[in-house]
Amino acid sequence: MEKEQESALVTKPQPISPVECEECKSNPCKYKCPCVNSHKQRTACNGKRSLTHVIPLSQFDHNLLLSDYNTLEHVKRFAESARRMRQRLCGYSHFKLPFPLKNLRRAAASRRTKVQFLSSGMSKREKNQTYYNNRNKFISWTIEWRFDSTDVVLIDHGVHEDTSLCSVLETHLKPGPWNHPLKQFCEESLNCLKLFIRKYPKGSKSPFYQLNIKAPLCEQLANKVILEYPDIYVFLPSLSCDFEVIKYSIPLKVVLKEVDCSDSPSPKGVMFKEEDIGDDGSLDPHISDI
Repeated sequence: MEKEQESALVTKPQPISPVECEECKSNPCKYKCPCVNSHKQRTACNGKRSLTHVIPLSQFDHNLLLSDYNTLEHVKRFAESARRMRQRLCGYSHFKLPFPLKNLRRAAASRRTKVQFLSSGMSKREKNQTYYNNRNKFISWTIEWRFDSTDVVLIDHGVHEDTSLCSVLETHLKPGPWNHPLKQFCEESLNCLKLFIRKYPKGSKSPFYQLNIKAPLCEQLANKVILEYPDIYVFLPSLSCDFEVIKYSIPLKVVLKEVDCSDSPSPKGVMFKEEDIGDDGSLDPHISDI
């Protein structure tokens, strides 16, 4: 009987003494200790591992490797969820445009115009009726007009790419009643109005290209980036522009020239080639002898 009592005393587990909090050194450590706030203030710790913090290779261990693997799995799940959500809301993913939009983008690229598209459901995507006529090989554009110092925004559909901006704009600036919202623009000559388009479709600080009101639309949109359809800003000639303007330049045609040189024989004509004018708006083309 005494041996059984002694064995019971020997096998009885000893109570574990509580661990003191490393922050205050007085209270026992708990899962929710009030000292955690002072620990965060003192060490600037938020309780989460930094995903961009560089750890030396000498300190890299199995736990860090497992943490990196879990992070990559989380990013993969997040990307897959976003792709499925876009597919459900937009009807197509970012890399799978419908055939009409692919055809339009390809045709615009052949005309040196880059067209970007928004997701389905966006107001500008819904208003856009631009399409490429595959049979007759032309682009029918949607154009939005914004008149300076007014709240008037007009939109045109089915504008042939060979149509001049002047012929489209004059349909909106016909003489009207005295309270016509565009009365100031109607009183001005169309050739005196200033037309601008953003160089970059996104960004309020983007510079503007100044357009030629008499030139066809396809020529105006060359070397431009268009978001869905062109937004053209109309200014009165008396108003000053408070933004950076890149003046429109028309490519100059180079003709054959006769070279007159008495010291050496010369050919009857010298061929030159014309290079594209850069985005700096310079009116002088770069000519090189071939």
